[in-house]
Amino acid sequence: MHPFESESGFAKALLLLLLHCTAVITTDAFCARSNQMLLPSKTSLTQMKLYVDNSEGEEQPHSVWYNRYKEYQSDTLDDYDFVLNDSELIESDPALNLLSSEIGVKEYFTKQIDLSHEENIPFSVLAERTFDTIEDIFQHLQRIPYENGSAKITPEEELTRKTVVVLGSGWGAHALMKVANCNKLRIIVVSPSNHFVFTPMLASAATGTVEYRSMTEAVRSANGMIEEYIEGKAVGVDIGKKRVTVRLNSLLDQYGETEPPEIELEYDHLVVAVGCKVDVKGVPGATNSLRLKSCDDARKLRTAIGECFEYASRPDVSGADREEERTRRSTFLIVGGGPTGVELAGELYDLAEDITRPHKGSYPRLRNNIKVVLCHSGSALVPQFEQPLQEEALKSLRRKGVEVILNTRVTELKDGYAKLSTKKFDKETGEKGRVESELPIGLSVWCAGTAPVSFVSQLLDQLPDVARNADGRIKVDKWLRPQMNDPSLLGSVLVLGDAAACMEDDDFLPQTAQVAGQQGAYLARLLSRGYDLETTPPALPCTPLSPCDIFYDPVLTEWLKLRGLDVASKFSFLNLGLLAYLGGGEALSQVQVGEFPLFAYSGSVAFVLWRSVYLVKQVATKNRILVTFDWIKNSVFGRDMTRF
Repeated sequence: MHPFESESGFAKALLLLLLHCTAVITTDAFCARSNQMLLPSKTSLTQMKLYVDNSEGEEQPHSVWYNRYKEYQSDTLDDYDFVLNDSELIESDPALNLLSSEIGVKEYFTKQIDLSHEENIPFSVLAERTFDTIEDIFQHLQRIPYENGSAKITPEEELTRKTVVVLGSGWGAHALMKVANCNKLRIIVVSPSNHFVFTPMLASAATGTVEYRSMTEAVRSANGMIEEYIEGKAVGVDIGKKRVTVRLNSLLDQYGETEPPEIELEYDHLVVAVGCKVDVKGVPGATNSLRLKSCDDARKLRTAIGECFEYASRPDVSGADREEERTRRSTFLIVGGGPTGVELAGELYDLAEDITRPHKGSYPRLRNNIKVVLCHSGSALVPQFEQPLQEEALKSLRRKGVEVILNTRVTELKDGYAKLSTKKFDKETGEKGRVESELPIGLSVWCAGTAPVSFVSQLLDQLPDVARNADGRIKVDKWLRPQMNDPSLLGSVLVLGDAAACMEDDDFLPQTAQVAGQQGAYLARLLSRGYDLETTPPALPCTPLSPCDIFYDPVLTEWLKLRGLDVASKFSFLNLGLLAYLGGGEALSQVQVGEFPLFAYSGSVAFVLWRSVYLVKQVATKNRILVTFDWIKNSVFGRDMTRF
């Protein structure tokens, strides 16, 4: 396991800074070596009416950008005055597009960062994560002899191992599997999916930018010391008897397996990391829309996209009089303007540009027909980002030809069209209302809203009412434990990820992969260290707050006491920022450490950072190599539109 995969916030923050510096240095070197080539002449700027002669005292409308840039390179640009915040100019010249991004990056590194809010830097959390990373590295080194077969767990160690049943194989469960000390924990993983998938790249997989296997890791490969993996789904639980009922997946249907069997598993701790499902909010016909939550969803979407292009290329719609029908068949409606919807819109734009290239693309005749529509009920895209990045996301997508419809809900989906309801406000009368419309479409993808899965409801039926959150999730405390009717069972059930409603700073943590991954690593350490989870706060054995038991490890206990962790620290989420792809080699990047902002910008340099971070965050070296080759292959040969 790579050291950065141990979910150290400090290490990942340093990694992001390193990648950022690399992007800056690369771009800066390119611009410095090619400065005269990059910049337009004063004459050409005058002809475009973008240069204003100041000899007669006329105001230069873009002097702010000009003066700011002169501070950086006054020796080469005394004769130039051009608009770097003018979207038309930037888009008309790719070199200026790159240069404008470079200026934004250099501005960050040359300006003085305001440290008046340095109290927002979580130094204590960074220090704790750093020591956790060191501890994880030593633990992984100790795991090597067991994985290659030169060492085995002794009978004495077997007696002290707790049985931990993990439900799920997503971000939280995968992080727990990676970090858990299997010398002390007997890990049994239950999931209907036998792999972990790097979900931020599902949109890339759905459009053929990367292959599915390049961004997945088998559960059995995540940790060679995992006791067992069971391909099935939890369908019931008895928290009093500490048993969970699992229905095995139906396999080999063609060979006559009828009803798959159900089994019961006993546990010491049940880790609920079952994620969530897409919530279509009762919209008629929305259940027939495609999703983008799993590899299977991406595979279905990729097939459907190819079928749409083929459907629009049939001879019955090839004539000029069938232009409207041809466009309808190749129109894609994306419902939801969050990061998933925005990235899918950007990837579809890239796909359309690729497959409609004259003489090289698979469908050049559809160049004027392919249409991407992004429908969002809010007033701004990607609300998780800062406002300037929200605005840039909207501008970028619209520049590429994506039709973005804000303040609009989808009220019904039928074969061939969608009914929309758009919020309208009359400035003169002050009246509010809604306008109904219909949109002809060929395919719809639902990327809006989530809801708890059925197992969460079953579990809540056995928990006190106070454990039920308003949105149907399970409320947990600072140690990810839900309240129990029987106090002696406290800590026997642990909930994380999208199924958990975890409060921090008077607000619930977002349902993101970053939160789930950090919670999974936190729980792995909590369980591996042997804390008594019945006490509050959880304490180490043989301490004033907890009696001695067979799980007592004197060496580990003294090390944790030295760190001040004789009682378990509360879970603290370390926000490292957000990334999103916009298509066309542009991205959004908002990087921070906790509540302390580092940088936020968009454009080509942000795209370099986006790709670099996504590459490094792949779970194994194999995945990094495969993703890199996928990117190279598509750049050289284009996307493969073969369907199977």
